[in-house]
Amino acid sequence: MEARNFDNDAGNPTSCSARTVARREEEACDFIIALIYERSRIRLHEGKQALIRARLGKRLRLNGFTCLADYCDYLRRPGCEEEITHVVDALTTNFTNFLREQDHFQFLVDQALPALLGRSRKKFHLWSAACATGEEPYSLAFYLDEKYPLAEGWDWHILATDISTKALGKAEAAVYAEDRLTGIPDHWLRKHFQKGSGQSEGHYRIKSRLRERVTFRQVNLLGAYDLQERFEAILCRNVMIYFDRATQQQLVTNLNRFLITSGYLLIGHSESLNGLPVPFRCLRPSYYQKQ
Repeated sequence: MEARNFDNDAGNPTSCSARTVARREEEACDFIIALIYERSRIRLHEGKQALIRARLGKRLRLNGFTCLADYCDYLRRPGCEEEITHVVDALTTNFTNFLREQDHFQFLVDQALPALLGRSRKKFHLWSAACATGEEPYSLAFYLDEKYPLAEGWDWHILATDISTKALGKAEAAVYAEDRLTGIPDHWLRKHFQKGSGQSEGHYRIKSRLRERVTFRQVNLLGAYDLQERFEAILCRNVMIYFDRATQQQLVTNLNRFLITSGYLLIGHSESLNGLPVPFRCLRPSYYQKQ
């Protein structure tokens, strides 16, 4: 009888096993995508499988798993809420840098705040609503320190929030590698940073004078939360690009609750509120004022 090669034979145990593994891994990615959307409303599209595996690789190794499917089975068990927090941290922390889209900071100190504060009021609050590892609120603090120096009686405070506890931990530590400080003027480096030595060689830390003006807090912008402060301006930049339109509206509606009348909302340069039924007028792209 003539021998035949059945490489694609459905009855081949090895082929069947490979297909089963591939299907389980695909289902695991779908589970992670759904989990992230449920917890943060960030929509990881199907092309993000490589990102999911890369960012969760460390969590798999720490928990003794070799494949994503087994790890997801573990996440489905009761009592794994802490591990799920690590998953959200790993997949929602986004890269940022100092002085990013710095025209926003310039607008706040030169135009927005003078219009709101007038000549007598010297106390105000600002909110960095997706602060990641802290570069945004500290950049804002650099600008405020120039135009509204504490030594002249100004009393300003920045609330900085993020969904990621890992990112917030780095933000509170306020320690940054030298290569992350590209673009910061030399006089600001000298004024606002302590240069590390010994084991901290090549790193810089924000000085305590500005650190004390920034409070970090974990907040899911789409969850149930309340804040004591009302803000003259909110920066929520490069967040909405991950959301569908319904979620964008929910986000902006939530933020609106905490803005004072005529307060300002600044979003990313690639984002827009066009078409959303929200009480803001557009001053120019990415610049909005509460009506």
